Amino acid sequence: MTDFDRYVELYSRDLWRFCLKLCADSRDAEDLYQDTWAKAIEKFKRFKQGTDFRKWLFTICVNSFKDSGKSKYNSTKLEFRDNDEKERFLLSVPADEQDIDSYIDLRRALLSLPKKYRVVIALFYFKDFSLKEISDILDIPVGTVNSRLSTAKKLLKRRLSHE
Repeated sequence: MTDFDRYVELYSRDLWRFCLKLCADSRDAEDLYQDTWAKAIEKFKRFKQGTDFRKWLFTICVNSFKDSGKSKYNSTKLEFRDNDEKERFLLSVPADEQDIDSYIDLRRALLSLPKKYRVVIALFYFKDFSLKEISDILDIPVGTVNSRLSTAKKLLKRRLSHE
């Protein structure tokens, strides 16, 4: 097994869940997921062994998300094309999540955020990156990350209190 195969085995599920958090539907998430791995394969020769592969991979994913014209960045409506897509989405809900309706409300509120806030929330709360790591991934100052996180939380609170 090559190093890259080992990384794919270790991070595939985590990357898939992150793509689902960023994208409005599972088809966009599948596109982002595949695009991220394709770019990772293409750039793997430039990856510095001994550095954090997960952080490197998520940087590629975030940049692909920001550059993608296909993703429905500002979609506020959660729709499913069919029952299979709905089932895949519901299966992406963490196993310890008790209240599916609350999760769907949260997902709807997250998807209504501008992408710059959605990415910061997803990296911080769903993928447990530190403010410094997010700063490195997005190539922005830590203060900007902190500001976006604060604004995103206020927007989410406002949106969730209206539902």
